Amino acid sequence: MFGLVIIASMIIFGGLIALLGDRVGMKVGKKRLSLFGLRPKYTSMIITVLTGFFIAGLTLFILTGLSEYARTAIFRLQTIQHELKTATGRVSQLTLEIADKETKYNQLHQKLSTVVAQQHKVEQQLQETHAQYKTVANNLSLAQNRLANLTKINDDLKNQITNLTLQETRLSQQIQNLEGWLQSLQDQNKNIADKPMIFYVGEILGAKVVEDHVPSEKIYETVVEPLLKEANKVALKRGAQIPGKTDYALRVAPQKIAEVCTAISKINDKAVLRVVVEKNSVAGEPLTVTLEYYPNQIIYKTAQVITSVIVDNDTPDSELRDRLLSLLIVANNKAIDDGIITDGQNLRNITSIQEIAKTISLIREKKPGRFEVCLVADGNIYRVDAFKVKFEVRSV
Repeated sequence: MFGLVIIASMIIFGGLIALLGDRVGMKVGKKRLSLFGLRPKYTSMIITVLTGFFIAGLTLFILTGLSEYARTAIFRLQTIQHELKTATGRVSQLTLEIADKETKYNQLHQKLSTVVAQQHKVEQQLQETHAQYKTVANNLSLAQNRLANLTKINDDLKNQITNLTLQETRLSQQIQNLEGWLQSLQDQNKNIADKPMIFYVGEILGAKVVEDHVPSEKIYETVVEPLLKEANKVALKRGAQIPGKTDYALRVAPQKIAEVCTAISKINDKAVLRVVVEKNSVAGEPLTVTLEYYPNQIIYKTAQVITSVIVDNDTPDSELRDRLLSLLIVANNKAIDDGIITDGQNLRNITSIQEIAKTISLIREKKPGRFEVCLVADGNIYRVDAFKVKFEVRSV
C-alpha cells in the first residue's frame, strides 16, 4: 500500500515538474533568452533537457529517501542477487542434507522398530526363563526336602545298624558263653553231682554307670577295679574260690580289661559297664567272668511298646496277675539284653504293685471282650537310666 502511494505521488510530482519546465521553456522562447551566447532555440532545448534531468534526479532522490526497497534495488541489487544465489545454493544443500537426514531417520526408525521387536522377544524369553527358574526353584526345594528326609532315614539306619551290631556282638558273646557252658558241663559233669551250681552263664554280678571325664590313666583303678572287687565279693559270698587264695575268686582275661579301658577312654558320653558270668560255676571253683561295655544311647522312647499280651476281661485275677508279672519279666530281660543299667533292680523297681492292681481293675471295668495289655516306656529311657515302664490297655 505504501508503494502505491509513492508511485502515485511521483507521477503527480513528475507531471507538475514537467508542466513547470514547459512554462519555463515557453517564457524563455517568448522572451528569446540566450544562454552562453546561444540562439534562443538552443537555449530553450537546453532548459528542457535540464528540466528532464532535474525531474529524473529529483525522482530518484525522493524514491531513495522515502523507500528502503528503492535504495536497496538501486544500490544493493547485485549484492542481493549474489546473496540470493548463495542462499539458493545453501537452500539446495540444506534440502539435500534434510533428505539425507530423513533417509537416515527412516533407517534409524527401522532399526528402532527392529530393536523394539527384539526387546519384546527378549522380554518374552525373560518371562519364560523366570517361569523356568520358578519351576527349578520348586524342584530344588522338593529335592532339598527329600534330601533332608533321606538324611534322617540314613541317620536312623545308622542307629539301627549300630544297635544291630551291638546285638550281634552281644549274641556272639552269648554264643561263646553257651559254648563255654556246654564245655563246662561236659568237663564238670561229675563234679556237678557232688557240688552245687552257684553261678550260671550270663548272670550279671555287677554293673555301674561310667562317666566320660575319667582320665585314661585312671580308668582301671577308678572304674574297672572297683566293679571287679564288688563282683568278687558276690562270688566269694556264694562259694567261688581260686585254689590257694582266700580273698579272690574271679578270672577275667587281661585282654578284655585292656579293650574295655580303651573303649571307655574314647567315650563322649556316659556308658554302662557290667561284670557277667562267662561260664557256669560250682562251689569251690574259680568264677570266670567277662566285662561288657555299652555306650549310652536312647533305647526306648516315651510310650514305645516294649512287650504286650492279649487277655480276656473274664480271666481270673490270679491268672491276669501272673500274665502281667510275666510281661514285667520279659521286659526286664529285654532291658538286660539291650544293655540298660539293671544292677540291683527287681520287678518292684520297674513298676509298683498298685499299678498292676489298677491295670486289672481297668480291664474288669471294660465291656466283655479281648484286650491287648502293653508294657510301654514311662518316658525316654537311656542305657544309664532306671528302667521305668507302665501298663496300657487297648481294645483289640
